[in-house]
Amino acid sequence: MSKNPKGVNNVDFRRKWDKDEFREKAAERDEKEKETEETAPDAKLEAKKRKRQERDPLAQGLIVARANLKARDYQIDLANKLHKTQVVSVTMPLSQQAGYYCSVCDCVLRDSQSYLDHINGKWHNRALGMSMRVEKSTAEQVRARLEEAKKKKEGGTSSAADYAPDGFEALAKEAAAREEAVRSGKRRHDASDDEEEEEMDPEMAAMMGFGGFGTSKK
Repeated sequence: MSKNPKGVNNVDFRRKWDKDEFREKAAERDEKEKETEETAPDAKLEAKKRKRQERDPLAQGLIVARANLKARDYQIDLANKLHKTQVVSVTMPLSQQAGYYCSVCDCVLRDSQSYLDHINGKWHNRALGMSMRVEKSTAEQVRARLEEAKKKKEGGTSSAADYAPDGFEALAKEAAAREEAVRSGKRRHDASDDEEEEEMDPEMAAMMGFGGFGTSKK
């Protein structure tokens, strides 16, 4: 029991690591990995490139040129699997495994952020036959879009999302009207209570056990 373990200091009983030894081991490991990359191609990388070309309609000759990038015409539901229990296995197909499955690229992303980065990325849109270039809008299209937004705003009601001064003025007027309605309702309620006090018979109040309501009537 008196024999000290290797690398243990008897003063503070903490293990002391030989940094030079581990530095040499790390250098040797890096050298071996570098030699492997230089001598043999990465099989996984080659398989990934080949798989991407198989999904690319332009590489397969299905289209002549890539279309411009377009907006999605469907809603992405990232919360459809929340609070659900699922049994997964390695032998299951990718579409039934844990994560977010992309049917276009036949892959699974483990979290929502990776899934969003994937469907917005270059290779996914290439598989859909699109490039990352966006069509430039003309002046007429911009004017038409602004006119459409203006008509939609005029037809709708003001909300807190309206950042124009008119929107803020409308909000202030609505708030003042609501406050005035509350005050007038309170005044009517107090007036009705006073009338009930004045109309109540003093003898009836005495029989009910009320000493008085603070009025000057006898």
